[in-house]
Amino acid sequence: MTASEIPTSRLVLPAGVTLAYVEAGAGEPLVFVHGGGKDLRYWRQQVAPFAEHFRVVAYSRRHAAPHLNAPPGDAHTPRTDADDLRALMDALDLAPAHVVAGSIGGVAALALALERPHAFRSLVLAEPPVLPLADATEEGATLRRAFLSDVFAPAAAAFRDGDPTRAMRGIIDGFLGAGTFDGLPDRARARVLQNARDWEAHVRSPEPFPTLSRDALAALRIPTLMLTGTRTTRLHALVDDQLAALLPDVRRVRVEGATHDLWADAPDVCRDAALEFLLGLSPPSAPAP
Repeated sequence: MTASEIPTSRLVLPAGVTLAYVEAGAGEPLVFVHGGGKDLRYWRQQVAPFAEHFRVVAYSRRHAAPHLNAPPGDAHTPRTDADDLRALMDALDLAPAHVVAGSIGGVAALALALERPHAFRSLVLAEPPVLPLADATEEGATLRRAFLSDVFAPAAAAFRDGDPTRAMRGIIDGFLGAGTFDGLPDRARARVLQNARDWEAHVRSPEPFPTLSRDALAALRIPTLMLTGTRTTRLHALVDDQLAALLPDVRRVRVEGATHDLWADAPDVCRDAALEFLLGLSPPSAPAP
């Protein structure tokens, strides 16, 4: 069973936004949140293994396939995705949930966790780009500025020019290394372009990488597993180090040979690490009488 073999359901949020999702399994809720330029199909090989233990929901963020929601505009931020995640969890009665999130989906999950920690049983995060944390060091601040000027600004210009291929080439290469986009198989490249609107929303955002309070992160007592690729960029590695130093209940796994796209590069390693972590957690406490 893969995510593509499960019938897709659609949830219409109060704001009129539609979220497509698949659901399988029973038990404690577990929500998969994909990163930029992906959609719910990103988790296609993970649904069945996790559904053996959990009630799994994998959904597409609002500007990812197969959605035809209103054009992104200039107001979308990861906090928008956090609000959508909250609405999804409320509508499907998923809280408290384990949340497994990749890249910018992890920023949305963290933003919501800071607002509603009681809605989370745990977090599994694959390199959430909380980029303002990089400014804790001179090296990190320099790398962050270079990333915004060398990757984000050209991508935004390409989208304005109506050239999503150029935009996505710059973004993919900026996150995963030069030449990655052109080296993708045709099917994978087509899927990236199918989800270009998701990235267009992000690069046009007034706050693409929101500042999350260091004090609030240090007070976030949600069991958290952080997955970091050994071949990720120096900027993402520095951000992960800063985040791990702040979170009070964190375990780290370094995934050998993986880039920022950990769940695609090493799906079995990520799955095994996540399941070991999740199944090792204490059962939820019984409600007080």
